[in-house]
Amino acid sequence: MVSDRYPRLRKTRPHGQCVLREGLLLCFFMKRPHEELSRAITAAMNLYLDAIKPGHLGWYVNMGGDVDPVEHKGWAGAIQPLNDERWARVREDLSSPTGCLIQLQEQPNEAGGFHFEYLGRERDDIHLPGFVSAVSFWLPTEYLEAHGPSHVKELAKALARELPFDSGYASLAFNYLVEADFVTRFIREHCMDYPGMDIPHVDIAMSLGSKVKGAYWLNFYGQSLLEQLGGSEHLRTRLAHPGISIEELDARKVLVSLGEWPEMGAARAYHLLARALEPHLHEEQPGWFGFSRDQLQRWQRRFLD
Repeated sequence: MVSDRYPRLRKTRPHGQCVLREGLLLCFFMKRPHEELSRAITAAMNLYLDAIKPGHLGWYVNMGGDVDPVEHKGWAGAIQPLNDERWARVREDLSSPTGCLIQLQEQPNEAGGFHFEYLGRERDDIHLPGFVSAVSFWLPTEYLEAHGPSHVKELAKALARELPFDSGYASLAFNYLVEADFVTRFIREHCMDYPGMDIPHVDIAMSLGSKVKGAYWLNFYGQSLLEQLGGSEHLRTRLAHPGISIEELDARKVLVSLGEWPEMGAARAYHLLARALEPHLHEEQPGWFGFSRDQLQRWQRRFLD
């Protein structure tokens, strides 16, 4: 099925292997070490697994023992089938008292629609003061189209309730596994045509700190960031627009939604939220993803200028 709402953005190798595809990314950032997050991440992963059909995550990325998350740069490691033994390994990794790095995916050697990734920092890591723990969940656009945006929004809210997040979001995204040149080039060539999409990269967890990544379809803010933004009532006043809703998930968490469906383009609601977030936006370093300085500025300020 080809969607009228979302064009298929796919990058394949000559022999047909899909290395990038449009999809949904649900991502949460937590300024806590892994040892404080183990149970919450396990509960969120189980919730995600219950929401998708059994077998959609069939492969485990074996990073080869103790891997320092700081040294991890994108997809790597041996791909192995997720059997009972490796599921036990996943559970063991999640219960580890130190750092944790887990990748589970739908296909062994290409970008499928479903993917789980968790990067949990160690408590004693003092070399990167902005290092936060991050967890992400992929859904294909076909899932959104089949179940509708309300279902996906409820799933995102359920995940958010399990996690002690500082920030999080759900967005259309260029989902990929490897930061190869042909992947980053494809994204650079198409990203400004689809400003509502995200360019995901786990490495942002190493420098995000108290900042926020951007303005997206669903935006989750924890207590600290919410206070910096002036509180939920201030946000309601500043973001008064028919396409924006603000929902308190509990006394310390809010959800800012920008419309019924996620947008690929630059809807006005995204501009309004980006302006409210501007003092708190994370800035990528020059050269990130192969962008020139001018390209990077245009991308990061796509909802501001």
